[in-house]
Amino acid sequence: MESNWLKKQVSIYSTHSDNIGRSASYRDILMSDFARDLPLIVGLRKLDRTATDYKIQAKPLKEGLQCFTPAALFGCKAAGKVVEIERTGLMQLDFDYGDINQYNLEELKRAVFSLPFIAFCGLSCSGHGFYALAAIAEPHRLADYAEHCFEILKAYDIKPDESKGKKPENLRYISYDANMLIRENPEPLAVTHFKKKQAIKKASPSNGKPVPNNGSNDLLNAGLRNIMNVRSGERFKTVQKESFTIGGLNNNAYLKEIKKAIDTNNAFAGEEEKYKKCAEVCFNAGLKKPLHRQD
Repeated sequence: MESNWLKKQVSIYSTHSDNIGRSASYRDILMSDFARDLPLIVGLRKLDRTATDYKIQAKPLKEGLQCFTPAALFGCKAAGKVVEIERTGLMQLDFDYGDINQYNLEELKRAVFSLPFIAFCGLSCSGHGFYALAAIAEPHRLADYAEHCFEILKAYDIKPDESKGKKPENLRYISYDANMLIRENPEPLAVTHFKKKQAIKKASPSNGKPVPNNGSNDLLNAGLRNIMNVRSGERFKTVQKESFTIGGLNNNAYLKEIKKAIDTNNAFAGEEEKYKKCAEVCFNAGLKKPLHRQD
């Protein structure tokens, strides 16, 4: 893909029912084209998300929003008459409010953006969820890359919306984010071997990281220190990373130590349980990929 993906052309539609649309660059869509729909977006963000009739109130507002196809440029997207012109090399990953509301939204955005293949992270039109644009090395294998990313994210207790991202014609409502995160030259994700369903479950492989003899305590203590000292803004990423690494030491008792470290740090005050849940999921993922020892 080009060094600057913001120049790429995609299809933008006046509403989700428009099948022809027009072409526009990512730069225009993310930085100026949303202005037409600003009153609708502001209206959406003023709604009470917890109201029982939220979806009913939101529906007419969303139906007036422009949409775009992050993965491709189309001549037509009508069912049975799809004309695909070119794929962009980008894939959308969507994170709905209902699946991520236990985490701080801005922290989670930054955690996802820390992946080198993520080109963009920004709020959804409702302002309660967010989406990411990921650069992939093989645009023709869009569905495979989407499935791969879904599985990786779920392993870290981040549940993406699996109904979006696998097809090039999947739409994205236009939105804006004053704190959008942009990486002009992301490193495209290249997957050498995609996961295949196995008839017989094989033993979990090592994650390839060596642990010197008697080095377990050093890794454990370093990870616990990082959790005990982390400040707001890096909590999710730190708990995620250190819990996975400590899980690789293959000692179930260490999960209790991680949870103690979370309780010790005032930065987690009032939110301990959701971070302990994240720690448990990541720790268990680490158990499945044990660290191997050097002789």
